[in-house]
Amino acid sequence: MVFRKILKRMISVGLTTVIVGTLMMGCGSKANVGGANSDPSKLDPVTLKMYLIGDKPKDFDEVYGKVNEIMKEKINATLDISFLPWSDMTTKYQLLFQSGENFDIIFTASSWGYYSQVATKNGFYEITDDMLKEYAPNIYENEPKEAWEQAKINDKIYMIPSDQVEYGTRVFGARGDLMKKYGIEKIENYDDLEAYMDAVSKDTESGIKVIANGGGQNLQYPYMMEKYAFGGIAGVPTPSIGFDVNDQSGKIFAYVDRPEYLEYAKKMKEFADKGYWSSDSISSKATRDEDFMAGKTATMVWNIGSVADRAERMNKTHPEWDVQVADQTTGINRMINTYTNNGIAINSISKNPERALMAIDLLRYDKDIYDLTWYGIEGKHYKADGDDKYTSLDGSDGFPTANVCPWGWYSQKLGRSPADEPPIVGQIKDKWEKEYTVTNPLAAFSFDDSNVKNEMAAVGNVITQYGVPIDLGMCSDVEEAVKEYKEKLNEAGFDKIYAECEKQVAEYMKQHNS
Repeated sequence: MVFRKILKRMISVGLTTVIVGTLMMGCGSKANVGGANSDPSKLDPVTLKMYLIGDKPKDFDEVYGKVNEIMKEKINATLDISFLPWSDMTTKYQLLFQSGENFDIIFTASSWGYYSQVATKNGFYEITDDMLKEYAPNIYENEPKEAWEQAKINDKIYMIPSDQVEYGTRVFGARGDLMKKYGIEKIENYDDLEAYMDAVSKDTESGIKVIANGGGQNLQYPYMMEKYAFGGIAGVPTPSIGFDVNDQSGKIFAYVDRPEYLEYAKKMKEFADKGYWSSDSISSKATRDEDFMAGKTATMVWNIGSVADRAERMNKTHPEWDVQVADQTTGINRMINTYTNNGIAINSISKNPERALMAIDLLRYDKDIYDLTWYGIEGKHYKADGDDKYTSLDGSDGFPTANVCPWGWYSQKLGRSPADEPPIVGQIKDKWEKEYTVTNPLAAFSFDDSNVKNEMAAVGNVITQYGVPIDLGMCSDVEEAVKEYKEKLNEAGFDKIYAECEKQVAEYMKQHNS
């Protein structure tokens, strides 16, 4: 019901009805591999090198060994997977292309996965209609038209977007046993959340920190952007330029120029001084969920699906923790993610781009491969419940269901949802859809950095050197730190990036409104 309502809203603002056809085609079919890949015996064997984001789970080789058996049979290819840890994402992703590393396939995303930055530097292979028809017929047949429009950079496509309709809004995981201990009845807004976090920070004898705020600066999105109903411009240095999701005019702004940014910076200083996170967070490699799942922190923050997954797994191993999904965003408007928020791309120097595309088609539409890459081995990592539900098993620690970076090939046609998903998840999503969902033309805009490549690199370095310490509250004088940050940004050429972005947005809005 929720999806149908969201779909109706999407269609009302001009998105394609191709999704409807996708949903009506059923969930149990095998991929129809056709064209050049119809006879694998005529294809030379190849190994496709692929990069995923995250840390390699212990059962990964076993699972992907089974994936490769099917790949070998169908397209005479196997996948050789490397992982780029979350903690290295910001520093090493683009270096893979700058160094000329030889690989074929990689996860990408418009808002957080460097899609436009790499595409405009000729790092990704152009995907054409003819290629899709020949080597990825299932993707060609099923991908929503709007997804292709969102993926265009200078009228060319360099990624295969997910076809998922999802919210990216961050929520928190919270320990119900600690809430009870500290007399916190509910968490429905930021005041409730901070009352809980303050209580945890004051209980120094427990040894539990509030949050693992290492690499990724986990509170940027919920506290710098979503709290104020700000959206981010895709393709600019992250985070730097945004817009008000409630403003349809196309007006943009630099976060650092907003009074809300100073308010955010002071809040992070307050949290750091209260000991919410470790003093070594600026160099920490901590992920957003590991310490929470180990009982070392009292909260984690991520999208609602990921938080619900961790809550479900933790409550199986530690039912006494009573882990809950806490939505602090009541009363705040938000948008549905673009399709390009998750996707897959081919390296421009790949020696086998056609076979890579064939492999992506199988990842997306072969039922056996899809279930393996998303959920693991049935009976060991998950239990199938019909064609569209699953239950994680105790063995999923070896291959966390839906969390080994399969998001780039999500398929509405084959996707499963957790059979034991907490009812609160559906209730929260339904509330968001009914009361707090808006559309904005800038959600689909992506900045082309072709004219400011040197400035992009310089500004990225400034964000790391001067912005991250502010995110972590590690500055003695917040106002002076923000002032210095602004000065360093402009010295690095941020004003030129901003002017170029304004120019492109104006042209985009002109076309949008015509």
